[in-house]
Amino acid sequence: MSKLVVFGANGATGHAVVVQALCAGHRVRAAVRTPATFRPVPPELSPDLEVVACDVLDRDQVRAATSGQDAVISAIGPSGARSGGLYSGSAQNFVTAMAEEDVDRIVVLSSSGVRHDDPHHPLWYRAVARTLMRELYGDMRAMEHVLEASGLNWTAVRPSRIVDAPATGNYRIGDGENPAGGTAIHRDDLARFVVEAATGDRWSRCRPTLAH
Repeated sequence: MSKLVVFGANGATGHAVVVQALCAGHRVRAAVRTPATFRPVPPELSPDLEVVACDVLDRDQVRAATSGQDAVISAIGPSGARSGGLYSGSAQNFVTAMAEEDVDRIVVLSSSGVRHDDPHHPLWYRAVARTLMRELYGDMRAMEHVLEASGLNWTAVRPSRIVDAPATGNYRIGDGENPAGGTAIHRDDLARFVVEAATGDRWSRCRPTLAH
């Protein structure tokens, strides 16, 4: 059993990560901006769940949420198509807080679109990644660079398009590139992979890219 703090735990993927972590027997601290709005988990899982208030751009709050944990998971995301420095700014706070709290393992959600020259992306998607999504993916790329330079035991999970569907366990993983022909990943499969990555070292300092 590990103690995991999940930032962005009230988002669709973050909440799925919380549930998958609890189902796997871990203790979870869900860090959200407004605890009162956190969606409940199945009652049998709730004894191992703690919900705390945290703004990921507030260094002191990030440190408080990280304290006493074995690993950090970030499933944060902006409400729109622009990030406004959310990814890179939070990464700086994670690195500082983890150093102060002696926590070494971090897994963050990035995107397969971060690699805009991925040969396994359709041409139209590569064009979108370079134009309409340029700011968002650029900030994700900056987040990955912050972690890479930190010396932490990091993993940047790059999902393809996330769809709401039950976990199947039937998906492919590319290391730094999208699996050929892959266009989507089921949210629960992604969440389960993130938990497994956070509690092991198989994907340490890698950029696993997931698609069915």
